Amino acid sequence: MLQTFAIYLLKVTCISGLLFLYYLLALRNKQFHFYNRFYLLMTLVLSAALPLLRLQWFTFGNDSSQTIHLLKLINGTGEPDILITGDAAVNWQEILLYALAAVSFCMLLFLCIRVVRIYQLKKKFPVQSSAEFDFINTDVSSAPFSFLKNIFWRNDISLQDETGKQILQHEITHIKHKHSIDKLFVQMMMCFYWINPFYYFIKRELYLIHEFIADEKAIEQSDANAFAKMLLTAQFGKFKFLPAQPFFYSSIKRRLIMLTQSKNPKFNYLRRIMVLPFLAGVICLFAFTIKNEKTNSSADKSTTAKPFVLVVDAGHGGKDYGAHGNGLYEKEAALKITKEMKDLSSQYGIDVVLTRNNDVFMSPQQKSDFVNTQNADAFISIHVSTNSPSYPNNSGFEVYLTKRNTKFLENSRILGSAILQNLGTDFKAQQNLNVRQVGIWVLDNSNVPSALIECGYITNVDDANNLKDDAKIKLMAQNILQGVAMYANNKVDKSSLYQIKNESADTTSPEKPTVKKDTLGSANALYVLNGKIVPESVVDKTTPSSIESVNVLKGKDATDKYGVKGKDGVIEITLKKGVPPPPPPGISEEPNTPPPPPARDTLVQTKPVF
Repeated sequence: MLQTFAIYLLKVTCISGLLFLYYLLALRNKQFHFYNRFYLLMTLVLSAALPLLRLQWFTFGNDSSQTIHLLKLINGTGEPDILITGDAAVNWQEILLYALAAVSFCMLLFLCIRVVRIYQLKKKFPVQSSAEFDFINTDVSSAPFSFLKNIFWRNDISLQDETGKQILQHEITHIKHKHSIDKLFVQMMMCFYWINPFYYFIKRELYLIHEFIADEKAIEQSDANAFAKMLLTAQFGKFKFLPAQPFFYSSIKRRLIMLTQSKNPKFNYLRRIMVLPFLAGVICLFAFTIKNEKTNSSADKSTTAKPFVLVVDAGHGGKDYGAHGNGLYEKEAALKITKEMKDLSSQYGIDVVLTRNNDVFMSPQQKSDFVNTQNADAFISIHVSTNSPSYPNNSGFEVYLTKRNTKFLENSRILGSAILQNLGTDFKAQQNLNVRQVGIWVLDNSNVPSALIECGYITNVDDANNLKDDAKIKLMAQNILQGVAMYANNKVDKSSLYQIKNESADTTSPEKPTVKKDTLGSANALYVLNGKIVPESVVDKTTPSSIESVNVLKGKDATDKYGVKGKDGVIEITLKKGVPPPPPPGISEEPNTPPPPPARDTLVQTKPVF
């Protein structure tokens, strides 16, 4: 999150810097003050808004994975490289974000205090109200100044002489043109974007333009020399009532220049019109995407140098529907992708073998046994993820490995990196490899390098639309096969391998452990809840938020502790203190039959296990 926020601030700074540079070169100290006022205000708005837009008007090709990754990060479609080897004691990213937010809050608080001080000052002195403004006669040395519809006057300045009349007209102009609204807006922006140096320059220029506009109005029917003399001889101290509009504010030299400068500078209209192509150019800087030329060119398509057998599993199936959302089921989406991979595999010299080519149920143990009988070179399991209430906005492709199968861990890392790098050229994809604490049976027990691919989040609208689009399904299959071919040909750059990120036990929320009922790959696994052996139906009723920890025992560890009952593995579940266990199944419980399919318009379902 910190990296995303930092990139956003960098974009804001770059855009504001470019637009302000044009102001300095073409517009500054020119007589079209109203245009300049609008330009500077729009600079603030555009610089904050443009980085939030996802414009993809142009596409360029590049064969450098590092360049592609960097530009995807800048465009907000990539993920940072993360290496997590354990739970960090201090989250410095969060601390820094909170510190930035604290500075913004303090600046906002000070702004509110200043506004309150202005109205407290108004209460201390007599007020003369008119239709256009309220006139407050004070003995404050910082006066005269204006704020919204209030003019704070200094009682030693006479309203009868020419100087006093000019100053009054000056302040009335600020009120009529609502300059205080500009100042409040600028200072609000400064509260949230205080780290951007160009905003300080923009603020200063905008305040001066307010003065130029008011100065022109004040001398419309008076002597400009007299007004200039008044500016030079005026005595004033430090102004303490920001964001009010002080009369004795700005650079006297520049105000005098504006009073005597020609109102028809050279190239008057050209200076204003040329901002349009300049602005279009700035927008175009954030309106392009980049793709890998080699990956997307049929001429550069990788073909394995020697026969390569790849077993591909479509996750879930039959009675196991998997995740669902946006009118899709995981088992159907996964099968569609694997069939497309099978159809395209010959183009890459890969022999794809499917664990299932129709809607049938296979247990994780059956899938693993099938892989181990195919004399395969690699294994991939295709799945689709789902969001949890704690993390509702996740999206993009993810690749999971297992650390338990240490024999093939390094090759699995190379395989996963190759696939993820190729997917990232056309889709949003994490830039790290994930490992689950409780393991994944089909990966743990495969005797070849293996990886599990989460092809987006079925509960995310954009990802679901990709899964509904046949062209995007084909592109997914091509990118995966391209990565496998690169792995088979040993053409993966070892220096660009992704790091491994440890994930907590719960795939739907990193903070909450949950039960992975097929982690052991056996329907006869023993379930132990708070030290007591319970049937699977009781475990089904256990909510993830009530679980303190999950421990998996296999082989000798299981039989040593639980005897012959643990021969198929044991899952030990400990509930949080004070949480009662679910009630045991009663006589009225429904028979142990497959549940009916969920409604297709259901949006969220807890991610089943593999």
